[in-house]
Amino acid sequence: MTATNPPTSLHYVMASRLTEVDGACRELRALLEAHGLTPVGFPVELATRECLCNAVVHGNRGRADARVTLALRIGRRWIRVEVADEGSGFPWRRASRMPPGIRRQSGRGLAICALYAARMAFSRSGNRITLWIAKRKGDRHARVCD
Repeated sequence: MTATNPPTSLHYVMASRLTEVDGACRELRALLEAHGLTPVGFPVELATRECLCNAVVHGNRGRADARVTLALRIGRRWIRVEVADEGSGFPWRRASRMPPGIRRQSGRGLAICALYAARMAFSRSGNRITLWIAKRKGDRHARVCD
């Protein structure tokens, strides 16, 4: 009897509701655990959760009939997380340079992602974000090539 290897990717489509975020994170956590990546589970889940919430609240503007897509891929050295929404996007070039206000109720999601991701990229319109997070702690600033 041969053991099967767990999948190295996850594709999850959810309704644009904050109540759906936990289900996506459960799937993500299970995949990371299957690969023995529990030590990086917290940063991957936190950054992904922030992106999913941003997609629901800001991207799709709370439209429950819209969809949010999560695609995660485990490479040799990197975990690539991609979150896309059906909104029109946002001016990410300007927003990513603005530090979050200390008294604001929101606006910290991208800053949190930047803390854990070695690289962040946006689609031209700003309705898709891709993060590369190192599989091993300490590899945060290594060159992304997966």
